[in-house]
Amino acid sequence: MGLVLFYWTLLVMLFSMVASATCLSSYLVSHKKTYLYLFVAFLMYFLDVSFVFQDEYALHILYIEFNGAYAVIRSLILIITGLGVLESFWLMVCDYLRITNKKLLVIPGVVFVAASLLLLFGFPDTSDKWFCFYTTRALFALWIIGFGAFAYFNESSEVLRNRLWRRKWIVIGIAIMVFGIVFEDAIFFLVLKTDTIRLGPLVLSSERNYVENYLMLCIGFIAIRDSYKTLSLRFEMPPSGTSVLQEQEIVEVMPRYAKLYQLSSRECEVLHEILLGKDNQNIASQKQLALSTVKVHVHNILQKTGKANRQEVIQDFWRTS
Repeated sequence: MGLVLFYWTLLVMLFSMVASATCLSSYLVSHKKTYLYLFVAFLMYFLDVSFVFQDEYALHILYIEFNGAYAVIRSLILIITGLGVLESFWLMVCDYLRITNKKLLVIPGVVFVAASLLLLFGFPDTSDKWFCFYTTRALFALWIIGFGAFAYFNESSEVLRNRLWRRKWIVIGIAIMVFGIVFEDAIFFLVLKTDTIRLGPLVLSSERNYVENYLMLCIGFIAIRDSYKTLSLRFEMPPSGTSVLQEQEIVEVMPRYAKLYQLSSRECEVLHEILLGKDNQNIASQKQLALSTVKVHVHNILQKTGKANRQEVIQDFWRTS
């Protein structure tokens, strides 16, 4: 491994761990499952890339060739880490779209593992086989993107459609890079049919995919950025106080939350004040309502959301954000 690729690999691993740790912090604060799935995805990708170092050590220090039992074990590990990354992203998308069908949640991952194992053990060791083996990752990623697009065009909720539309350029960029991953693998395995390509001082290996590395860096940057916003909202400007950022997020999330639980406009107004940490008396004074009326609205909010108290409603609202 050349020094450039050595430090590139260190960068990818370091960035993966930073993204993973940041997302874990955001999850512990906000309890949003999106961050939990991102935490697992980047942790598994860190492990995925770290095995590149193991292979270099095995080859140049222990003189173990990438074949036989070692190749099989490494390929099985590659399936596990790939499943950890892609299934986490799939669950994140399903959570974002409020999909709860358990079969739909697990079937793509099962298909990915089954196809990978079939290619690994059912076909002779050729360049075509390894191209197909690595392409299963790209196909899983394209399934996630395609399903998201399908959900957008079939979604009746304008609120959710608007949320998906705001992410369109991110999704398009990811889709382009996924095709770039397939193109890079095709160059290595189908066109040149070689394990390495030498470009001046650089020695590129077919074992890794550099477009994939770059894609994960981009996703990691977005995850860290969003995590920073969440952590800023919860720590620097916590929900118990008022802030411009907090108000903006409440206004953004409220339509979706109201549609989800069929809250009336007046109930949304009361919920808004609850999110700002106000008690019933303060809400009554703020909205010029009778205290008994506010209590009725609070009771209706708890009933519709299925929560036992105000704190549970607040936690559920921020999970939806």
